[in-house]
Amino acid sequence: MIKRKPLLLLFFLLKELSALNIGNKIIDVVKQRMLPSLVSSNEALGRRDFVKDIFVVTTSLSVLFRPEEAHATRAVGIAEEECRAAGNCLEKMELDGALGWSWGAKDRCDASDPSCGSDGKLMEGLRPIENVPKTLGYTITHIVEMSLSIGRSNEDCTVLIGLYGNDVPGGTKEFLQLVSVDGIRTTSDLVFENGMGVDSQSVSLLRGGVLNYLVPGERIDFGIPSQSAAYARSKGLSKAGENFLPQPRPRQFQDVLILRKHDVAGLLSIPGKGIGYGGSDFLSDDECFASSFQLSAKAVPSMDKENRRVIGQVLDEKSMSALARLASLPVKKGFRGVIPGQTSGPPLKKIVVSDLSIQKVKSDTDEMN
Repeated sequence: MIKRKPLLLLFFLLKELSALNIGNKIIDVVKQRMLPSLVSSNEALGRRDFVKDIFVVTTSLSVLFRPEEAHATRAVGIAEEECRAAGNCLEKMELDGALGWSWGAKDRCDASDPSCGSDGKLMEGLRPIENVPKTLGYTITHIVEMSLSIGRSNEDCTVLIGLYGNDVPGGTKEFLQLVSVDGIRTTSDLVFENGMGVDSQSVSLLRGGVLNYLVPGERIDFGIPSQSAAYARSKGLSKAGENFLPQPRPRQFQDVLILRKHDVAGLLSIPGKGIGYGGSDFLSDDECFASSFQLSAKAVPSMDKENRRVIGQVLDEKSMSALARLASLPVKKGFRGVIPGQTSGPPLKKIVVSDLSIQKVKSDTDEMN
């Protein structure tokens, strides 16, 4: 017999490590140290033994990081204190309290305050804003205006993005489909025209698009975390239902041109294989568009090594200011508090794509015609 709650906690741990792109080596450590004690032919694992194993694993993980990266912001919250005193942190799924690390709560600044940084502390002075990137001679063929709503507050921000359509036509085409009402369709047109006994919907950032992940001060990631959830919300349903058919990944790009490196802030980047290939290959079709594109908040050379392709850029100072604001948002609590060097995660306040508009830039040829 295997208790379900320890297995559930292990699943969350492995999923978090995968989302942070920490690497297979760390996940192997987790599996080697925890799975043997989880699966027993004689008796179920006790909660105390499970928590002890997590302590051992997270301590082992620390050796995989360089000392200069071993920094974690800690602060004790009310929920963690209460469950520790009552001894029921696991029952209440308060992992912070159960595992002995704390992430924030009362000692953090108000996440809705524009001056509240990703580390939970109020920023001193003005937020640094990077310069608008130079086009380097690449022609802007389309301009996309993306409006975002931050949490439940009235705060909104807008980012103006220009696309290098002549230089990276394939990536530009997919991105324009993603931000349009028509969206990306990869199944047969018969599914949409005749139904064929299934429910489906094209993938559009206008339906369920969010800022789903950020590396503070470095980059922000956009996509549709779940096609089925986006479909259900668009139809006013609690869930999509068994007949829902998500759109599979598009066909992979082959030998996409590396137009420019990720050497400045304000660059629009998509996966080298195309939109739909930003996450793990093990993601289901329903989740494959969760990481569709990213915007760099500074020079990030590691994005070149991740096989990403620049297809456009932010166009004005106002948009660069909005980018700096988004890249400094507070992030959700999680395993980042115990794994040294990990400060990235989903934004604490939900950031929703509220509106999108596309404008084609007239070329000299268009004006002549």
